[in-house]
Amino acid sequence: MSKQRRLLLSVTSTVLLLVIACLALVRVYPYPSNFPALPRITHTQAGADGDPINMVFAATKEQLLHSFQRAGWLIPDPITPLTSRKIALASLAHTSYPTAPVCPLYVFGRAQDLAFEKPTNDVQNRGHIRLWKTGMLIGEYPIWIGAASYDHGIELSGTTHFPTHHIAPTVDLERNVIGADLDKTGQVKSEAFATFTTPIFAAHNGGGDFYESDGDVLVINYTTDPIPFQKPAGVLDALKQAVFNFYNLLFTSLLLAIGIGLLGLLLIGGELWLVLSWFLKQYAPRASRDRSS
Repeated sequence: MSKQRRLLLSVTSTVLLLVIACLALVRVYPYPSNFPALPRITHTQAGADGDPINMVFAATKEQLLHSFQRAGWLIPDPITPLTSRKIALASLAHTSYPTAPVCPLYVFGRAQDLAFEKPTNDVQNRGHIRLWKTGMLIGEYPIWIGAASYDHGIELSGTTHFPTHHIAPTVDLERNVIGADLDKTGQVKSEAFATFTTPIFAAHNGGGDFYESDGDVLVINYTTDPIPFQKPAGVLDALKQAVFNFYNLLFTSLLLAIGIGLLGLLLIGGELWLVLSWFLKQYAPRASRDRSS
């Protein structure tokens, strides 16, 4: 083995070991426990793990309704045979259904108390969040927890036989989008990230959808009362955020690359078909004439 190859192998091995060490450190570090009395995950009606809890609100119901409305988020329709048919038809046609139903997930033994969605021009893709009132208070303001994620794709549920969405794996991005949208309304007093669980490199919800998360909740406070929580060491927190920023970029870029690749194949296939058609028109008749003569 040449000296250059040994050097390249040594550098590659060192970088790989450093990456593995960083991932292990981010995963096993004893993060401070914030909001220990709150549940960490939702559940399906059958009791399977659902989407992760990734938002905490201190607000009245009226503040939440008004704030989400001003931010352009809508209240979903209830699930009925009529709305199920409507979402199924919109899904087949890839058209919009701005207030499409949101299937229930359970915390505290009950379905969500509130839900909001941000529609797109295709019902299969939308932002959405479910909210549960916890019974806890900050001053006179109720504490709510939320599970935010982005939907992409619909299928019929194997248990309820109603249309159900699949979530994108980057649940942190939708959490951040909601925080940015609500902040623009001018009604939020403060927003801050707080450690909630250890980082999640790979997990699945009840529908079998893969997701990952940095384990933080976004705490959105509509009151002037501070919400106390502990933060991990600054250097480690920065390392964790760098890891998951790369992780999110990897997932979003991979999906984008696949989409661009498929589009490229279609375009190339179309161009080849045009060239082939031209070739056949130009030379096929001539070949026929040559044979007949």
